[in-house]
Amino acid sequence: MDQTPKHATDIKAPPVREARGESRRQQVLDAAAICFRRNGFRGASMSEISALAGMSTGHIYHYFKNKEAIVEAIIKRDLQEGMTFMESLKEADDIVQMLVDGAKDCIVDRNKLSEPALTLEILAEASRNPAISAIMDDCETSIRRSFIEALETGRKRGVIAPDARIEVACTMMMLIFDGITVQSAVNPLFDHEVILKELERLLNQALRPGVGSDLNHPKP
Repeated sequence: MDQTPKHATDIKAPPVREARGESRRQQVLDAAAICFRRNGFRGASMSEISALAGMSTGHIYHYFKNKEAIVEAIIKRDLQEGMTFMESLKEADDIVQMLVDGAKDCIVDRNKLSEPALTLEILAEASRNPAISAIMDDCETSIRRSFIEALETGRKRGVIAPDARIEVACTMMMLIFDGITVQSAVNPLFDHEVILKELERLLNQALRPGVGSDLNHPKP
């Protein structure tokens, strides 16, 4: 006698549907990112996004109630990538080198995908949209907190200088990345290789044991 539950297939269906739904959501986010780069947040229409995503506008509204919700999801997706990187940083044998390699991935690889232009567009929207601004502030706070935790963990493991001014280094890194993002988007002559070499020098001075820097011992 067949003992298979009557609705056995239904038991397995939800995870499959969830995976399919998540895939569709990412499809919309990828399409929206391209549209925002091309035409800006205000200039990109839901019909344009739906055409590029290969699904109906109504289908998109099933996942996102409006463009603001799409921007929020893009920001949170980037935040998750950043948090994953910070968690890996805590276990790295050479934190400085991992930071340099991570910077190269962000600066060079993302620049090929016009990511800086998208970041600038989101920042522009945040300047006039309080909801997006609040999301950006929360993300920056989360990344900064995780960054500090990673460097503190590294100091305990002996891979970060004991006298490193960790909060100053974190602020410096975040400001540098903001500047790199702007320059990558607006300056066609921006030399990534020169900046990466200088960034590595600064990180070595600020964080690597046995190197030291005026950053860690400021003059009175």
